[in-house]
Amino acid sequence: MTRKISEELKTTASASADLADAVRKRGNVRIDTDKLTEHAVKVLDDRLAKAVEAPIQRVEETLAGLEWRVSKLGTEKLAKVTDRAHEVVSAARRAERRIEQLSTKVTWATVGRICLALIPFSVAFIMLTGMVGGITQMLGLGPLLGWAWDSFAAASAWWAKALIALAALGGCGLFGWLLWWLGKKLYESYRGW
Repeated sequence: MTRKISEELKTTASASADLADAVRKRGNVRIDTDKLTEHAVKVLDDRLAKAVEAPIQRVEETLAGLEWRVSKLGTEKLAKVTDRAHEVVSAARRAERRIEQLSTKVTWATVGRICLALIPFSVAFIMLTGMVGGITQMLGLGPLLGWAWDSFAAASAWWAKALIALAALGGCGLFGWLLWWLGKKLYESYRGW
């Protein structure tokens, strides 16, 4: 019996040694990254295609509906704009006909109406002229410009002449700007006439 046990132990020991050699040989695991990448990409691609297919179809259907609504809205707006353009063209034609009729007939009543329309502008012009004359006399611009000219002629240094000329021109420019501003205000208030 010991012999039999001893033989079994030898068999087991040799089998263990063979198994250990086999495990050692297979213990070195080598991974081919190119094959692994190719396989992983195929699997991911298939799974993503299946996962994304339904949402893509929903988005395409939604876009198709939106495109239909936008084209319908565009058609409606285009029809409205076209109708409005036809109205404007017909109004312009009517105005042209009236102008042609009026151009052949200039009556005294028409001349009177034009004169009545020009009255506010005439009054504004007279007021502006009176204001400019009054303001220039009040501010003494005439004597001031005469004094500036006399000072300019009497100055001997070039920098003094330049300074006098700049001051006189600056004053005239400021006065001109003030007149422009007042004229603009009058224009805005009487523009509707």
